[in-house]
Amino acid sequence: MGDDKNTSVDGRSQQEAMRLVRELQQITLAMLKDIDAVCAEYNIPYYLGEGTMLGAVRHKGFIPWDDDIDLLMMRDDYERFLRIAPEAMGERYEIQHYTTMENCWTPLLKVRLITDDPKFRQSHIAHVTPNNGPMIDIFPLDNVPELSSFRQTVQGTMMRILRGTLSQKMKTAEDDTLQKKVLRFASHFVSRNLLFKWINKNYVKYNSPDNQYIVCLASYYKVQKETFPKSAFGEPVRVQFEDGMFPVPQDTDLILTTIYGDYMTPPPPEKRVIKHHF
Repeated sequence: MGDDKNTSVDGRSQQEAMRLVRELQQITLAMLKDIDAVCAEYNIPYYLGEGTMLGAVRHKGFIPWDDDIDLLMMRDDYERFLRIAPEAMGERYEIQHYTTMENCWTPLLKVRLITDDPKFRQSHIAHVTPNNGPMIDIFPLDNVPELSSFRQTVQGTMMRILRGTLSQKMKTAEDDTLQKKVLRFASHFVSRNLLFKWINKNYVKYNSPDNQYIVCLASYYKVQKETFPKSAFGEPVRVQFEDGMFPVPQDTDLILTTIYGDYMTPPPPEKRVIKHHF
């Protein structure tokens, strides 16, 4: 992110921005511990995902400039967590999902801390929910028949189109490119409920238990980077993450190499960016 003389988020110095990121990380770590306790109580397996998995492997904690936590759950476990979480997580949290809130803008599940503290807020969703503070994303994992195929590429492309259309309809993303302007226009002709119906149908299109591959369609990465053999996940393995032990997939090397390439080498300073705009 450059040296300390450079500016970062909202014109703050890099040093100040990183101090705030660390403060936010400590909040979301406490949230993770609460989710972990609920999953243990109800026997719901999950994994650290994407940048959080990478942080556990490379840093034994957060990537220093990462400002959120990503979790992964197999479809059945994801649906079970969704059913029990609104009560089990307690009044400190809101479970943000299209089945639990009227103005849902996201195709995945978010566990959001309910707080009056104005320090960490996502202003781009303030018009759809007052609960826009610290959160943890939970991504569903679905079965697919092959490691790579044309039909699965179409499935992934369709998810990106539907997700983009939902963001434009709910006005949680700028329409600052031609593609986004087209999606904003198209969003006027389809209801939010219909978009979620199509999204969920697309998620589980090939979700037969006989299929031997797993895909994370809710990721921003393309489907080719998010499809793995079932054996890559397997029984969760606990590894160090900050001051606790949390679950990751069996074959983190395969998963992280597929997504990031040489994942043990940190990116150059100019690419160490804060991404979620708290």
